[in-house]
Amino acid sequence: RDVERSRGLGDVYKRQGYFRPRFLIDAVDDDLVRTEPLEAYLTYTGEDFDLRAGQIVENWGIADTFNPIDVINRRDLAQDVLDPQRLGELGVRARWFLPGGETLGEPTLSAYALPVFRTANFPTRRNRFSFAAPPNELREDLADRPNDFDRWFLALRGQATLTTVPANADVQFVVARGPERFPLFMASSASGGGVDLVPTYFGIWTIGGGIRAVPNFEALNDFTLKSEVVYKVPYRFDNQSIVLPDEYLQYAIGFDRLFPNVLTEKDQITLTVEWVGETGANDSTAVFRPFNDDLVVRAYWEANDFDRTSFELRGFYDPNSQEALLEAVYQQQLRGLHEDLQLELGARWFDVARGEPGFFNLFPDNSSVWVSLRLSF
Repeated sequence: RDVERSRGLGDVYKRQGYFRPRFLIDAVDDDLVRTEPLEAYLTYTGEDFDLRAGQIVENWGIADTFNPIDVINRRDLAQDVLDPQRLGELGVRARWFLPGGETLGEPTLSAYALPVFRTANFPTRRNRFSFAAPPNELREDLADRPNDFDRWFLALRGQATLTTVPANADVQFVVARGPERFPLFMASSASGGGVDLVPTYFGIWTIGGGIRAVPNFEALNDFTLKSEVVYKVPYRFDNQSIVLPDEYLQYAIGFDRLFPNVLTEKDQITLTVEWVGETGANDSTAVFRPFNDDLVVRAYWEANDFDRTSFELRGFYDPNSQEALLEAVYQQQLRGLHEDLQLELGARWFDVARGEPGFFNLFPDNSSVWVSLRLSF
């Protein structure tokens, strides 16, 4: 619902409410149930600012595969470990629209305060990516969680356009402090010969920025250059005595290249090449972060037809561990049955370095195929 009223001479303010539900039930895994809305918030908009309160989802990322700068929302690891969906966070966002110039345009400053701590959504015991296969057990009931002010997530984000002779770009910077979205795991012996894994949350400072640029040279007009770089500094909560991970730098650097009219007069292919990884950390937890040094190549074909047909082929390769992943996804709207019914066919193949420690070799079988029908209202 929107309400607009005059305020003074020409000033206009608007109040707006937004609600996006999410309802998920797994037909095989009865532990995988989602009934909480993705987003539900109220927004008050003034002449040069807005204020939003409620459950918020935002995408701060720039790169295609891995977004180290996108730290505000948790991810639903139970639904998809490789490409998890963002989950809503309860809090407040205040945003100011500042005057810009010819070079630095549309500067925007946003401040976030999220007072409610939410634990990560891990894969269930029946999931192929379960973190604790029998006889081991994931003990979320014993998790070490933050209390009082340690629960708060605070962030400051700046955005602007940059117009220069070499290139036009969108730039941003982020400074954030609060609970890390993905915890440490403390192992202890359990009855039955297994191991109890207890999630242990800690705090982290994130400082970094990103840029998406289009060169102003005719030979490079079809390229989009992308980069995200952040520095992460872990810290302990009050009364914690855990051994923290090392500080480290994460990055994602690459480009998109558009190829129009490849097979028809309407279609196009977007080719993406990225290098994602991190440096600086030598502790044991660094080995188990998914992307250490990976080359990512993606080709995304869009028919731009009535049925919104598309095909995506994506590959990852880690030259250090020689791990590889290949994923193919076909999508089409089944308008003959329902205008909003979408068919998706997918396949994912892993070649994991079993002899080396790492995130993906924690699981016995990662390759999969799937078929899904999605109805959006």
